[in-house]
Amino acid sequence: MFKRPPLKIDCDGLSQKLIADLADRLKLHFVDVDIWGEIIYAAHPLSGKSHYDAAWRIIDAFGVKAS
Repeated sequence: MFKRPPLKIDCDGLSQKLIADLADRLKLHFVDVDIWGEIIYAAHPLSGKSHYDAAWRIIDAFGVKAS
């Protein structure tokens, strides 16, 4: 089973609209996506590594930092 820790994505500098857009895109790849101000938490990738990798490409495209 593919297991990865939840992602904490710091969206500092993005508008609320872009934060919501990023969260919506991440919902295609994670079971749990929550927005807390300028932070998005994403946990439990859908069906393994391909969704996790796709999420990282989306995060990189938005130019935000994740840990």
